[in-house]
Amino acid sequence: MIRTFQIEASGGTIDGFHVGAEDAPRLLMLHASGTGAASLIRLAERAAARGWCAILPNLDGYGATRFDGPDAMTRHLAVARSMLQAADAPLPVFGHSMGGFITLRLAVEGAPIQRLSVFEPVAIGVLREHPEDAEKLALDTRAVSRIAPLVAAGRPEEAVRDFISLWNGDKWEDLPEKARQSIVAMAPQIDADTANVSFDTHFAAHYAGIKVPVTLVGSEHGPPPAQAILRRLGDALPHARRVTIAGAGHMGPVQVPQLFEDVLPLD
Repeated sequence: MIRTFQIEASGGTIDGFHVGAEDAPRLLMLHASGTGAASLIRLAERAAARGWCAILPNLDGYGATRFDGPDAMTRHLAVARSMLQAADAPLPVFGHSMGGFITLRLAVEGAPIQRLSVFEPVAIGVLREHPEDAEKLALDTRAVSRIAPLVAAGRPEEAVRDFISLWNGDKWEDLPEKARQSIVAMAPQIDADTANVSFDTHFAAHYAGIKVPVTLVGSEHGPPPAQAILRRLGDALPHARRVTIAGAGHMGPVQVPQLFEDVLPLD
């Protein structure tokens, strides 16, 4: 049921996983920063059990995916755009965190998306226009501002510690050693991702033109910036479906995928 793929596209190489029967309808799933396509396999298996085939590409710099472009976000968007354009028809799309931000950006530009569900998308720019969101924005800015200089100084664990603690919801020291090692190894990629994502300047009105059905998903234990972002996106997209997942945090799709089956854009 789980098959790897690697394709050559006009901008580079994309690899990842197909989860589900080859002849089943397709669902595109985009992963969070610091994780990779494999992080969504368990959730994809739940879609496969309902008769779908999930496409899980690694974004640029993850797995063997390498794409052309001036910065990480441009390359991530190009990877996802290529997967959508290669499909026979518009696809439903689920995006987690950075993957949700990418999904929203593609929907704004009119990419062939049938419907979308985004879980705590890191559309940080929507917080910049509201003074009452300044404190929540500052939480992210402070954590992210440590990453680049400490990565450059050869101190990757210090670089990502505060950022991961903020967004994952677990104190760095409480994470399993294996998880910490994996995240530290990804520090340069997290640096590249956050350099674009966390300093985004698109206000909420940028997303108001999305024409396809949208589900905005949050979690009971999500970080304060994520909750504020969803509120601002909800204001810009008044017809969007709003869902909060009880008993989950920002890494819920990875940690408790069974709670997220009903927010996948399957019908």
